[in-house]
Parts: sequence; C-alpha cells; structure tokens
Amino acid sequence: MFAQLPLASQSELLDELLQEQELHGKILLEAQEEVSDKRKKKPCPHCSSPNVYKRGKQKGVQMYRCNDCAKWYSETTGTPLYDIKLKPKWQSYLRCMEQGMPIKKIANELGISIQTSFDWRHKILSSLDQFVPEQLSSEVECDELELPLNNKGSRGLDRKPRKRGNDFKRNKGKEEITVVQVVTAVERNGGKYLKAIESKRLSKEEITKALDGKLADNTTLITDKHPSYKAFAKGNPSIRHKALLAKDHVDRDDKTVHLQKVNNVHSQLRSFLRPFNGVSSKYLQNYLNWYAYADKIRGSKTTLKQWFVAMLLTDQAYQLYGLFKLNAVIIRT
Repeated sequence: MFAQLPLASQSELLDELLQEQELHGKILLEAQEEVSDKRKKKPCPHCSSPNVYKRGKQKGVQMYRCNDCAKWYSETTGTPLYDIKLKPKWQSYLRCMEQGMPIKKIANELGISIQTSFDWRHKILSSLDQFVPEQLSSEVECDELELPLNNKGSRGLDRKPRKRGNDFKRNKGKEEITVVQVVTAVERNGGKYLKAIESKRLSKEEITKALDGKLADNTTLITDKHPSYKAFAKGNPSIRHKALLAKDHVDRDDKTVHLQKVNNVHSQLRSFLRPFNGVSSKYLQNYLNWYAYADKIRGSKTTLKQWFVAMLLTDQAYQLYGLFKLNAVIIRT
C-alpha cells in the first residue's frame, strides 16, 4: 500500500511517523541510560565533589545530595535539559538543527515560540565548549577567515541599517572594527579549532591569545607569510614554522606544505553559515563550535543520541547559558 502512494504522500506519512516516534523520546532515554552506565553517580555540579549519594527520583529524574556542600541537584542540573518543560519536542528540535533549519522555521515546524526556539538552540550550543580540542599536534595548517561584523538583533546602533549583508566598508576609520577574523587551526588528521576575534587585521598578540596552549611541542605550524604568524612562531621556539605565499596555495618547492585543508574548512564553514542569513557576531563562537562538533560526528548512524549524550555529560552549560542570556537579544514577536 505504501509503494502505491504518490511520492508526496509517502514523504508526508514518513514525517508523521517520525514525529510520533520522536514524541516518545526514545533516543533521549537511551542517552540517559548510556550516561548512567558510564558514571554510577553524577558529581556535584556546585562544588565538583564526587562524594554524593542518590536521594530518590522526582518525575522520573534521579536526584542527588552532596555530602560536602549539602546541596540538592538532579541528573539534569547544569545541562541544557535542566528545567525544560517540553522535553518530548527536543528530539524533533535536534533533527531540525541537524538539517540546518533557521530558528523561525524550527518554531513553525514544532509549534513553539520563536523565543523558545532561540533559547533552546543556545542552551544546546553552550554545551559544546567541552568538545573544543585541548591541543593540536603533528602538522597543523592555520589561516584566518574574514567575516563582516554582524550586529543582527542589536538595537540602538549609531548607524543606519544595512540593506544587505555585504553592504559594509571593510576599513572604516582607524579605530572602528568592521570585520571578525575566524582563526582556524586544522590538524592534517582532522582535528579542528576555530576562534572568532574582532579585529581589522590580526596582530601577534591576538594570534597568541587565540592559539595560547593549543599547539603541542614539536608541532609543525603551516601558515601563509602573514608577518604576525611569523612573529608568533618566533616567540614559541617549541614549534616548527613553515610558510608559503597565500596566492600559491601549495609551496613551489615542497608540495607537502599547503593550506588546502584549512581552505576546505573555510569553504564548508561558509556553506554551513549561509542558511542562517547572517549570524550575529556575539553568537558566532557558538556556531563555530556547532560546525566543528557536527563535522566530528558526521557519518555516524547515532548523531541524535550523541547530541543528547554531549548535553547530559556537561555540568556547566546552564551557567554558561545564563551568562550568555545577559547579553542576548529578546526576540519580540
């Protein structure tokens, strides 16, 4: 009977079945069981003490009490799932995020407000800081991607609104910054580190701040001949530096010295950001972490489950989201 349906009806039926299955939250339950198996007791998110004991369940969620600070907390305290009223819709929300849907489109798809859609996205993205690599090693390509400074959602600007995203002047005065530099370091074996910096042109100090402690000893750093990279490498004798002309893409004398991998990452990043019709610069780092994590788990058959496991394993996402919320725009609908 299914095979005899028109393609449009087949697609509609599959969507309805998928949404019905997602409402049961099966993948979230599987993720919770996996996290519980990994750690028998959740350490205290308030003082980080492992000296805790279980104290029953509340609405199906495991409760704990800390012996050191005497505070109560639950399995979801500190995670993006803490104090969420519509958990059954989170599985569908993650599926929409995986498809790269904008905030408003997800809100229409799931029947939630735009503000809720916005808040959920940034709660989820706040949990991804834990997956930023601590260090890169071996051969590392490094370059920067320049994006226009975006004040999307801000109010009270001292300039007229732009008619289009690229309607801006790159160098407007000596002091005013109009661009964001995304410093991108990519290991040849796939590890990625992306850091957004508001800067007209990268200096040695800004590169040092972005890459501080991120390159292991004896790492080979491959860059273009930007003088700031040369100065950075000179101040870090534990790393080897190889440079080439940016316009060449591949060194004329040594074909193993190139920036093709980092250039490919920049191309993928532009494609990743395009559906969002411009990302506000103050939220850009969250989106960079999203791109890096999504790329890391790409090809897995259990991506939704991995997203939930990532959220449940973090204890600081809710606090990070609270800090983010202080500067976040309230969406008026």
